[in-house]
Amino acid sequence: MSKLTKLAAKMTLGKDLGPERDYNERGRVRKALSTFGSNLKNMLAINLMLDIFALPFIIMFVFLMGSYEQSQIAEAGYSFSGFLGIGYGLVDDTVAGINLIYGIRSDFFLYFFTPSMMIFSIGLAGAYHCVRNYYWGVQVKILKHFFRGIKLHWWKFLITFTYLGLVGTSAACGTIELMRLFSTTGGAPAGIWVWSIGSLLLALLSMLFTAVYLPTSVTFNFSYGDVIKNSCISAIIMFLPNLILTVLMVAPMLLIMVNIVKYIVYIVMITVGAGLYITLNIAFGGFCNDLLVNQMYEYEQEQSAKVALAQKKLQTKEAAKSKRVNPRKGKKK
Repeated sequence: MSKLTKLAAKMTLGKDLGPERDYNERGRVRKALSTFGSNLKNMLAINLMLDIFALPFIIMFVFLMGSYEQSQIAEAGYSFSGFLGIGYGLVDDTVAGINLIYGIRSDFFLYFFTPSMMIFSIGLAGAYHCVRNYYWGVQVKILKHFFRGIKLHWWKFLITFTYLGLVGTSAACGTIELMRLFSTTGGAPAGIWVWSIGSLLLALLSMLFTAVYLPTSVTFNFSYGDVIKNSCISAIIMFLPNLILTVLMVAPMLLIMVNIVKYIVYIVMITVGAGLYITLNIAFGGFCNDLLVNQMYEYEQEQSAKVALAQKKLQTKEAAKSKRVNPRKGKKK
């Protein structure tokens, strides 16, 4: 038995909450895109409802951070500008301007990122519940199911996104400090490198776990501990496809570093992008759980049924044998 098989044997098994279907179905990405396209108007409505919970994040990081940087630079009177903190021309205020910009960005992440993620998580609980039903082909009443999803799953999403917020804050602040030191001194001490790289690695591993955890938490009626355990095991077993999907989904978000393109990314995410991401994530989570949990559960049930049938046949055979040996047994004298 391989190590991965032994690891899979430790998973909690059970049938998900979805309707009967073929657990070996192919074309999950095609199905996700078809589900999204055929329910585009409803996905737009879900996305807009989700935007309400994303408002603190949007306001702080899309609008306020950039404008606050510029206002502080203007107020300080620095002859300095640049999206990534790189001065144009050799001026006396370059180092001070760099420190100011990176300090503002670090403070925004330190004070606002985790609380914004926590608020956003509440809306995601409702959105995932609705999109899950669309993917399963179940009828959805958007308002009713959105708030039902919040009622059922809010605390699981809140715990997870509080953790992700803290990890993301550490990764962002570590990377910002590394960039600040490189811009001002040309290098950084080993501790900053360890902090930045370690936080980024932890953030990547946390994203791989979350890619399985979020769809699992809304599709199974397992305990919180079992959902975490299954998600960790599934993320390990499905590491390569999980990594590929995560990279493909994160890559477009890196376009926000390009001044002109970032506004297009913002508009897409605010309108329909989040719904598309959730649909693809539900499809991937379904693929992992159908392969590892649902099929293993069905196999276990089949084996149990076979054992029960064999025992019943054996009992019948023993009873018939006993009757032949003691034909008068059980009769009244």
